[in-house]
Amino acid sequence: MHRLVFSILTVVLCAIELHAQAAADSPEQKLADEWIKRLNALDDWYLSVDGNEQGVDQLVNSMMELYAPDVLAEVPPHDKEQIGPVMLRGKENVRKWVESIARSQVRLNYIVKRQTEGPTGDYEGWRLVYTAKLPWGGNAIAFQIIGVWSSREDRRRYMAPGAVFIQYDPDGKIRRLRLLLGEIDQVVPL
Repeated sequence: MHRLVFSILTVVLCAIELHAQAAADSPEQKLADEWIKRLNALDDWYLSVDGNEQGVDQLVNSMMELYAPDVLAEVPPHDKEQIGPVMLRGKENVRKWVESIARSQVRLNYIVKRQTEGPTGDYEGWRLVYTAKLPWGGNAIAFQIIGVWSSREDRRRYMAPGAVFIQYDPDGKIRRLRLLLGEIDQVVPL
C-alpha cells in the first residue's frame, strides 16, 4: 500500500514538474525572455583606451532586429521635461530611443516579475506571460516587469515597476510595443 501511494505521489510530482518546464519553455515565454535579454544587453559596451565606443552599434542593431519597419512604440520619456509617454512611429525613431538607453543608462536589470499563490511550496514564483492570438494575424504578449538601471552620467540608481505589451506580426517582428513604467524611484543606500 505504501509503495502504491509513493508511486502515485512520484507520478503526480513529475507531472507537475513537466508542466512547469513546459510553461517556462513556451514560445511566448521565450519571446519575453529574448526582449528582456536584448534590452538588458544595451549597456554591455565599453570605451576603448583611446576613448572610442566599442560595441554599442552591435547591441543597438541586435535590439532593432526584433522590430518591424512600421513599428509603433509607446515608451517612457527620457527628457525630464516630458510629461507622459512618447509615441514613436517607425523603426528609425525606435532606434533613436534604443540608442538613448544604450548611451545614457548602465547596469540595466529589467526582470519579469514573478508571482506565487497559495501554499504551493514554489517560493521562486512563476514568470507569467499573458498571450493572445491577434485577429489580423500574429500574437500578442504582456508581462509585468521590474526595471532597475543607473544613469551613465552620475551613476544614480533608479527602479520602477512596469508592464510590457508587445504585438508581433505574422513574420515574428514587433509591430507594436508599449512599455509602461510606474513611478520611478531613486534607490539610495540606507
